[in-house]
Amino acid sequence: MYKILLCCVSGVTTNKLVNAVKESAKQKDIKVMCWAVGSKSVGLSWADADCVLLAPQSASELSKIEEMVHGVIPCALINDGDFASMNGDTVLNQALDLIKK
Repeated sequence: MYKILLCCVSGVTTNKLVNAVKESAKQKDIKVMCWAVGSKSVGLSWADADCVLLAPQSASELSKIEEMVHGVIPCALINDGDFASMNGDTVLNQALDLIKK
C-alpha cells in the first residue's frame, strides 16, 4: 500500500484531490492511503507517509517540509494545472514516481 500525504494551507482544498487520487487508484487497482492536512500539521503526519505532495499555494513551505522530513521521504509540489483541475490520475502518478525513486 502506498501512503500519500497531500498538504495545503488548511487541508480543506486538498480533500477534493484526495478523493480524486483514491478514485484513480481504485480504477487502476492500486492500493493507496491518501489524506490531507494543513501545512501546520505536516509534522504530525509525515512519518506515516511514503511521500508528501504540496498544493501550489503552499510552495513557500516546501523547503521547510523537506528539512522537517530529513530526506526520509520525498516531497514535491503539485503542478498548478493538475491541482486546479483536481487531476487525480496525474497526482497519483507523481506520487508513485516519487515513491519508486
